[in-house]
Parts: sequence; C-alpha cells; structure tokens
Amino acid sequence: MRKRKHACLFYMDEKENKHFEKQLAVTGLKKSELLRKLILKTDIQPKPSEDVIQIYRLVSTIANNANQMAKIANATGYVDPQKVDGLLIMVDKCWQLMKRIC
Repeated sequence: MRKRKHACLFYMDEKENKHFEKQLAVTGLKKSELLRKLILKTDIQPKPSEDVIQIYRLVSTIANNANQMAKIANATGYVDPQKVDGLLIMVDKCWQLMKRIC
C-alpha cells in the first residue's frame, strides 16, 4: 500500500521545465523527491562531487581500520606496523584528495 495517496499532474512551459531538469541534475533527486522538498520548503543541497564521495569513503575506511587496530591493540597489546603504515597511506591519499578539491 502506498504511503502517499494523492497524485498531482501539472504543466510547465519550456523555460520552467529546463530549470526543473537542471535542479534535478544538480541535486541528484528524483522528480517527486525534489517537488516534495520544494513544497515543504526544506533545504535542497547539490549532490556531492565524485571527489567528495571518494573522500567520504576513504574517511569511513580509515575510521573502520583504526577501530579494528585499536580493538586488536587492546586485546593483544600489539599492532602490526604494516597495518599502521597502510592506514597512514590512506590518510595521505585522503589528504591529497582534499587539497586537490579545496
């Protein structure tokens, strides 16, 4: 069963449609999602660039790896230096990406 039961059909001229299509491309939202956000006057953000998405992924990976190393260090009292070096390489890669886009 649908959560939203009311459909709305309306017409746009060419200029309005071009602007609407541009907003869809910029935000990465579906038509219905964008229209609901506009109706509710919620904040509409452009979708992040591929570089920003890659940074998010790298930061997530770095955090997960650091957490795993901390867990191992707490359990055994030792962390493999190669794993630490690998983490530092990821941090450097993330830093280089951030410098490139900022």
